[in-house]
Amino acid sequence: MRAAAGLIAVAALAVLLTPHPAMAQSAITGLCDKDPELAEISASNPAVAQCCSQFDALLANIDAVLAQGVTALVPVMSCTLLPPVELSQECYQDLLSAGANCYYETNVMIQFFNETGLLGTAVDASKTGEVSNETVASLPTEAEFKEQALAYLPTAKSNLKAMTGSDTMNPICCNTIGKLIEDKCACEEKPITFVQSRLDKVGMKIEDWIEFGKEVVSGMGCDSAQDLQAYPACTKP
Repeated sequence: MRAAAGLIAVAALAVLLTPHPAMAQSAITGLCDKDPELAEISASNPAVAQCCSQFDALLANIDAVLAQGVTALVPVMSCTLLPPVELSQECYQDLLSAGANCYYETNVMIQFFNETGLLGTAVDASKTGEVSNETVASLPTEAEFKEQALAYLPTAKSNLKAMTGSDTMNPICCNTIGKLIEDKCACEEKPITFVQSRLDKVGMKIEDWIEFGKEVVSGMGCDSAQDLQAYPACTKP
């Protein structure tokens, strides 16, 4: 379901919430303090340092993020324009639009993580900085997670219908996903390299989730993700 909320934003949030001891500890003690690249940049760039503080404040009140969804991320969205992410202005606007227009779809995604128990583990990790070996061992593998998510699609559609009256993604949300893909936002080298370098720490590869993202978005009644690509495996326009 990452594609439905915008590949870059959701991947970045996944890094921050992933129940992995080292990453969780980073979230507790200071995002930039524990990230060598960010620490170096923030030391000489006040704007980046301010963004680090904003992210730390955001993670300190994760319940508000879960309650507000993408809306809670708006104050820090502009940070994606700064180094080392350096998202283009066009894709930044696309990302804001997707967040605003896919509000209910994002809530459905959060419900999936909550109902499957994955959300509670991630939230506990972000608050305590600790995850037991037993908990880590109990987490689904990539294949198991994908199977579980696809099996959840009928429930997701039912939940979406309860919120909006329709069991398919609203056309405006679908169109904004299409705009993100049309503008090749996931093909921008700096943002995707930044996200992937953090996902490497938890053994995730963006390319392994592209086809899955297409399948989930299609399963929610939107075909706009069919041309989704991510750097470096992008064809020229």
